[in-house]
Amino acid sequence: MLKIKLKNLFWTAAALFCATQFCSAQSSDTLPTIGVPLSRPAPLIPNSDTDLTMGGEYKSTKEVVQQEKPVCYNWYAEGGYTSEYIFRGTNLMPDSDGGGFLGAQVSRWGFTLGVWGIHQFGTARAPSWSMGESGGGGAGLFSIFVANPPPPFPPLFLSFSAKPETVQNRFNEIDAFLEYHRQFGWFDITVGNIAFFIDRRAETSFDATSFIPFLGRSVTFPFQAVGQNTVQDEQFDRLYVSLSTSKIPYITPKITYYQTIYSEGNEPFRKLFFDPDFFPSIGLPGGGLFVSHHVPERNDALGGYLEGRLNGNFHITDRIDFNPYGIISVSFHDRTEPVDDPITKREIIRGRTLSGFNNAQIGVEVPILLLHGGGVSTGPCAPPDPHLRLVPFGWYSYHISEPGPGTDRNEWWGGAKLTLTF
Repeated sequence: MLKIKLKNLFWTAAALFCATQFCSAQSSDTLPTIGVPLSRPAPLIPNSDTDLTMGGEYKSTKEVVQQEKPVCYNWYAEGGYTSEYIFRGTNLMPDSDGGGFLGAQVSRWGFTLGVWGIHQFGTARAPSWSMGESGGGGAGLFSIFVANPPPPFPPLFLSFSAKPETVQNRFNEIDAFLEYHRQFGWFDITVGNIAFFIDRRAETSFDATSFIPFLGRSVTFPFQAVGQNTVQDEQFDRLYVSLSTSKIPYITPKITYYQTIYSEGNEPFRKLFFDPDFFPSIGLPGGGLFVSHHVPERNDALGGYLEGRLNGNFHITDRIDFNPYGIISVSFHDRTEPVDDPITKREIIRGRTLSGFNNAQIGVEVPILLLHGGGVSTGPCAPPDPHLRLVPFGWYSYHISEPGPGTDRNEWWGGAKLTLTF
């Protein structure tokens, strides 16, 4: 009897001991694991801390970590619409229907190769003698010319003031660039080269107002363009260097200097204009009258351009960012400006190169994430990580110097684009 009670006491004590140990293990902050699912019975653990035997097979409990693949290339593409094309404070498509643009770039080893292009919608117009890339030159003309009516009428020595208008029927621009970026501590330095190719079709006409002595009044003569009588295609090549830092939270200050090393354009030497009803409009026999000038209209100076820029980046939600911008620029004979009191025809028609502050500009972009995809890579590079965003934007530019014809001192414009990064 005593033997049976001692036996029962032994099993009761053993049960209490096991229950106590089980509860102690469950109350621990972390359950011990041995690399197998908890639903399976725990295998026998050999002396090694990293090896075990399961089902008669040798296993290793070392964690298998797949090395993350490097990103070999960074790609970016964009396409969108802008209501104006303001380049360095100059409106290159004034009074048009805006423009559509496309761009793409790829980066590797610190190098970035890119291309960007824009196409004008509709027709652009400016009250100037030309619509060059650096500005429209002058906007008026006061001159004296000789009109020779048929005999027996004597020559007419007429002075006239002119109001020109340049109509740009086609404008396409393609920019290609290659740059190298390197980080030195707090600072990022970028050096590069960018080429501009402008395809333009434009013509200039003007209204000449002159006092006719024998009529005792002023008459306005509409002179039409004869051929492509103004600046057409242009090509530029510019070197640039940028200094910036990304160490300041939310903002990135950046300063860039551009130096033009090549500037060429298609411009006729003599610009012809014709009024088919010149003599009949003043009551004289005869037909029309040709007039011309041969003043160069392009700014062919190899100038420089300094731009200070402040970029902001603020995350509103997981899908929406708010990116404000601010720009101020200085021209070293890169832009043109009108002359207040012109003396020569060159100053009237072409203006002069600008040396000084050019414009100040502020704007904002609001990237909205539309899609975030994924990919699979079987090669040595990381799989693609595409992000598709809709980016509405708006800008305001204040022209510090005297703006050229076709550019307002206060310019507002905006648009939207789709961007794809992967």
